[in-house]
Amino acid sequence: MADNNFLLAKFGKREHLEMLSEGYVYFNSISKYRNDTSNYRGDENEGKIPIDPICIQILDKNGQNIFEKIPRPDSVKLSHVDDDGILIFCTAMITEEILYNEGSHYVFNNEFKAAIKDFGEHVLLFNSGEFLSKLSKAQLYANPKFGYISGPIIYRDLNDYSNPNINVYNLTKSVFDPLFVKSEQYKMQNEWRLIVDGSDNYLPTNADGSYIIKIEKLEWANIFDIETFLEIFQYTP
Repeated sequence: MADNNFLLAKFGKREHLEMLSEGYVYFNSISKYRNDTSNYRGDENEGKIPIDPICIQILDKNGQNIFEKIPRPDSVKLSHVDDDGILIFCTAMITEEILYNEGSHYVFNNEFKAAIKDFGEHVLLFNSGEFLSKLSKAQLYANPKFGYISGPIIYRDLNDYSNPNINVYNLTKSVFDPLFVKSEQYKMQNEWRLIVDGSDNYLPTNADGSYIIKIEKLEWANIFDIETFLEIFQYTP
């Protein structure tokens, strides 16, 4: 997926953000988010494709659709077998979608502030271009080798089964495409996501399913407490 040069904001504990600024990129497994019961970080539909229940068929031994005899389910989701270990790194993008024009400059809108207020007490502000450049450099010498894909999340109504909306799950013909689509209820988080995978084999994850890739220290990276960041940030075009 295409990437532009923009600011990224990673929210969390200060000690974790300091590690990221030093070049330790921490990836969680997708199962962590599927199993998280919070209403801001957790999402049981991560990477799953909604299917219109009207369209499903299961044939009995006589070739008849069993849903002609029993009620259809309220919802149907398609996902890949054993995909719980997929490794993802998530941040917010600082783009116009979350900014409010105050005339001479832009500030964060209230919807964004409300959407990310529970993600941590501090935030690391860094540059996507520098980050991906250093990740690509680390990729050249990594052992074990890894590949990655990155891009912004597409937000949609998960109950809209029309073709233009369903097609977003196959934009680049990659098996990872569904992981870049989420419910519109998360829209104001304005998420940018990075997914890594082993080039030759599965990456050797930690006991909790996480994985760390070491890149060079970020030269342009600043940590703020979240309250200060949300209130003093201004962008002047």
